[in-house]
Amino acid sequence: MISSNGTGNYCTVTRCVVRKEKAKVRTKLNQAIARTSINAVVLGFLSACLLSPRGAVGQVRRVPARTQPPGGAGNEERRTSSLAIHPSHPHYFQTADGKLVLLIGDYTWGTFSDVDFDYRAQFDALKANGLNIARVWLWWGAEQFPPPEDKQHIEPFLRSGPGKANDGRPKYDLSKFNPAFFERLRDVCAAARERGLFLQLITVDAWMLKHAQLWKLHAFHRDNNLNGVDGDPRNTGTGTDGQQGFCSVANPKVLEFQKGYLRKLVDAVNEFDNILIEIANENYYSEAWERHLCEVIREYELAKPRQHVLMPLDLLNHSSVVQKWDPKTIHSALLQKRHLRQPLIFDTDWIINDSDDEIRRAMWTAVLSGGHFNYMDDSLEFREKPLPDKRAALHRQIGHLAAFMKPLKPWEMQPDDAFVKSGYAFVLASANELAAYLPSGGSVTLDLTVLTGQLTAHWFNPREGTFGDPWEVEGGAWRMLTAPDAADWVLLLSKRDQ
Repeated sequence: MISSNGTGNYCTVTRCVVRKEKAKVRTKLNQAIARTSINAVVLGFLSACLLSPRGAVGQVRRVPARTQPPGGAGNEERRTSSLAIHPSHPHYFQTADGKLVLLIGDYTWGTFSDVDFDYRAQFDALKANGLNIARVWLWWGAEQFPPPEDKQHIEPFLRSGPGKANDGRPKYDLSKFNPAFFERLRDVCAAARERGLFLQLITVDAWMLKHAQLWKLHAFHRDNNLNGVDGDPRNTGTGTDGQQGFCSVANPKVLEFQKGYLRKLVDAVNEFDNILIEIANENYYSEAWERHLCEVIREYELAKPRQHVLMPLDLLNHSSVVQKWDPKTIHSALLQKRHLRQPLIFDTDWIINDSDDEIRRAMWTAVLSGGHFNYMDDSLEFREKPLPDKRAALHRQIGHLAAFMKPLKPWEMQPDDAFVKSGYAFVLASANELAAYLPSGGSVTLDLTVLTGQLTAHWFNPREGTFGDPWEVEGGAWRMLTAPDAADWVLLLSKRDQ
């Protein structure tokens, strides 16, 4: 795990949107009191915020810490109920035990949903490579994708009929959940937790909604369920209607069963402190729908032991961060969005890239621009019959990035172009250490004014994961440094006493 102790005062980073009458809110608070041993002062403050005239329905309020109130020694860890955004270093996460964490991961489509996928083997590989996160699809919408996808998925709803769906199998009963789905989900979360991994759980896939041949098989297609649920009442032929369709807040019956699924999902995973929840993959149809479902989970988790980070309510979706391979574009996008004061995950799920060099340059740029990195990897195939690793070199290089960052404290550093006076480099620095990524090698002039005194310098080879011999650099002034060659290199400068 890439982590270090946090030292900031704790305040909850999630928000609560209260949309029910005050009596129901008070009921939820009483349930929360019964379930936990929260400090009475904190609960009093929460009640006042939610039930006072200024806490009217629809107002956004911050929820105080449920596990440990502010105060105490300044260097004391601030515990949370689960993975959270760190209050003092909001561009990074903190674990449930208060340790700061940088996320670097590798993931594929079928980890949970493909019934023949060996998720334990995948998690073992991630851990062995020093990585700490995987993005995981839960519900694709259909039990079987036809060729060329030709995938069989585990589904959250039972298929009991009566009647046949468009795939010739019994219709879905959206009021009855499939126990095997939620048992597997708990097993996947537990296996990741045992290995020190975090999971980004995708509750709904919206990519498949735009494909008519796949939508025809969806559980919310009118022909495929016995509950009278119609995810396309305007007959568009897909599930992408953001006004009245599947991705809409204006289709009450669809929304009712979506909420039931999400509450059941929360019941299954709430105990796990190593997850964050993403509502939908590639929803380009209704932001209001996606945020509404976030708020449904947020409210439902108030009465439960843990509250989880929700995307897109707390974090930008991957498509909203940056979707380019060019290092300059990545760097510029991350710096422009830094004012949002939230972790920015550079997630490559928009196109498969066969170039290890382009991926390596992109991931190093993202992390040394103050971001996190998660790689969409079509080469991860952990099935019953193991296959050769087609991207072994790339997988090692992602591990090299994780290993390089592990001893650093990026949350105490800032990405800042002002350090670079000439040359092509991206810098993450504090008053004690500086990491500079040079995508094309060459010479770079750095302003080391804030790094005073004698500095120890190393060149790091991101392709091989090796450091060159150390040498000394005098800080406190501008210095020109030259990489070993024209390939990409990383420069690390540290004060002697660090």
